[in-house]
This record gives sequence, C-alpha cells and structure tokens, in this order.
Amino acid sequence: MKKICFALIVFIFSSLLFSCNEKNDEKIVSGIFEGKAESLMGNMSVRVVIEKNEIKHIDILEYADTPGYSDAVFEYLPKRIVEKNSTDVDIVAGATLTSKAFLEAVNDALKKAGLKAGLKAKKNSPC
Repeated sequence: MKKICFALIVFIFSSLLFSCNEKNDEKIVSGIFEGKAESLMGNMSVRVVIEKNEIKHIDILEYADTPGYSDAVFEYLPKRIVEKNSTDVDIVAGATLTSKAFLEAVNDALKKAGLKAGLKAKKNSPC
C-alpha cells in the first residue's frame, strides 16, 4: 500500500513539474535578409540584420521617393524598429506612404527569415 501511495505521489509531482514547461517550437534565426516593397514613386528595398531573433540593424538599399520627405522615415523608423524589436511602430506624419512601404519591406525581410511580421520580443511567462 505504501509503495502504491509513493508511486502515485511521484506521478502527481512529475505531472505538475512537466506541465509548467511551455513547448517552444520557435527556431532561433540569425542572418542578413533583404525585403522589398512597392512605394509611391517606385521600388524600395531594405537589408535587415537579425541575431537570435532580434532585429539589430536595418539598411535602406533602394528607394525612389522624394528625398526631403523620406529622410525623416529613414532616420526614425529603423531606430524605433530596432528598439522595439518589432515593426509595430508609429509611422512618420507627412510621409505616410513611404513609412508604410518601409514597414512592408522590413516585414518582407522578416518573412524571408521565417519570422512573423511585426516580430516582438517574447516575454517569459511564469508557470
């Protein structure tokens, strides 16, 4: 009888211990990926550097939009995306179409990396 109770207690504690672990099917991605989008005046392409699922740097490779308007986009958006590790950021007022095209190009690069567009840093949840 004691052996059965002991086995039952061990089984219950084992079940509780393993039920707290989350299944993590997410793969770790690192590399350099290029993304493209259509902007108001033509094509836009970007290069996104990713290290362990974190966006580290974004380069603008090609754009055809008006330099005065697009400058604010290319100064503000890459910094915000890297800070938040997400493309879920506010767009630049006065350069809405350029901002949207830039975000589409970055999301295209993330998709090519096998990551979700709008990638966000994962928070560890307690058991």
